[in-house]
Amino acid sequence: MKIRKAELQDFDRIMEMMIDFANSSPYEPQREPEYGDTWVRRLLCSFMAAGCIFLAEHEDKIIGMLIAQIQPDPWLPHVKTMKEVAWWVDPEHRMGSAGYKLLLRYIKYGKALQEADEIQGFTLTNMEQSPDFNLEKRGWAPMERNYLYQG
Repeated sequence: MKIRKAELQDFDRIMEMMIDFANSSPYEPQREPEYGDTWVRRLLCSFMAAGCIFLAEHEDKIIGMLIAQIQPDPWLPHVKTMKEVAWWVDPEHRMGSAGYKLLLRYIKYGKALQEADEIQGFTLTNMEQSPDFNLEKRGWAPMERNYLYQG
C-alpha cells in the first residue's frame, strides 16, 4: 500500500472515484452526476495548489483518495482552514488499511501547514452512512453538524 500526492495524469481515475463517491451519497441530487470535464479538472488543479489530493495505491492501482481545500473564513479571511472535500476508498478495499493511511497522511500534512502558519486548522467530515471510526479518540473534536431539511 502506497500513499502519494496526485498528479495530472491521475485525474481520470480521480473523476471515476468522484462519480462513485457521488453515487454513494445519501443526498439524492448528487447521484448520477453530470459535470463539466473542464470545470472538474480545473477544480482538481485548485485543490492541488491550495490543499491536497492524496491517493492510495495497491498493486499499482489507485483505490482511494482524500481531497482537501484550504479556505478562508468568510468573515475572517485571515483565518484559513483546510477542509476535507472527499475521502473515498473503493468498497472492495475498505477492510484494509487504505482509508487509515490516507487519514494519517492528511493529518501529517495538516500539522505541517499549521506549523508553517499557512492554516489555523484542518477538518474532516463524516457522512451519516460512514463507518464509526471514533474520531474523537483519535484527536478530533466535533465543531458543528450539518442538517438537510426534508420537511
